[in-house]
Amino acid sequence: MRVNRLSPDIYEIEDFVSIEEQKIFLNFCKSLKDSDWWTKDSPDADFFNGKTTFKNPELFKNLYIRVCSIFSNYDEVSPLSLHRHLDKDFMLPHMDWSPEYFKNSVNYLRYGLIVYYNDDYDGGSLNYPDLGIVHKPKARSLMIHGGHILHGTTRVTGANRYFSTTFVFGKKEKPVTLNKDIFGDVEQSDNFNYF
Repeated sequence: MRVNRLSPDIYEIEDFVSIEEQKIFLNFCKSLKDSDWWTKDSPDADFFNGKTTFKNPELFKNLYIRVCSIFSNYDEVSPLSLHRHLDKDFMLPHMDWSPEYFKNSVNYLRYGLIVYYNDDYDGGSLNYPDLGIVHKPKARSLMIHGGHILHGTTRVTGANRYFSTTFVFGKKEKPVTLNKDIFGDVEQSDNFNYF
C-alpha cells in the first residue's frame, strides 16, 4: 500500500484492495440484477443522481476490518455500501459533515471513504471544486477526505463505475486519528473544528 496526500485531509491509498478481492467484488457487481440496486425511483434519486447501493456485510467483512485498521482511534465506522454509477451518472458536490444535520448527535462525521474497484470508465473523477482538484483514483485504491470538504464526481461515460463508501465518526472525547503505521508522519490536521 502506498499513501498519497492530495491536499490537507485528502489521501489516496493505492493497492488497498488485492487483485483477487477486486475480481470477487467486480464479479459480484456484474452478477446483480437491476432490481438488486436502488433505481431512479428511489426516494433519494434526486440527491444521489443515479447512485445505487446494495449492502452485503459478509462479502465486505475483511475489507471492513482493513478499513477500520487505518485508524488508530475512532468512535464508529459505518458498514460498507456497494455502489455503481452508470453511463451519464455523477454525484453532485456536497459535504458529508453538516453541523445542522448532526446538531443533535454526540459524534461527528470525520472522514468519508471511497473504495474503487475499477477504473475502466471515462470520467467519474473525484472533484473537489473549492480546492481545484479533479482526481481519478486508480482501481483498487481507497480515497479518504475530511467530512467538511466539498466534493462530488464528474460524469461517468462508457463502462459502469463500481465503488464502496463508508464514514468514520468520532467524539470530542474520542477523536478520529490516522494509524501512524500506515500514514507515518502525514499531517492529519486541516484546522477544521468539528465540535
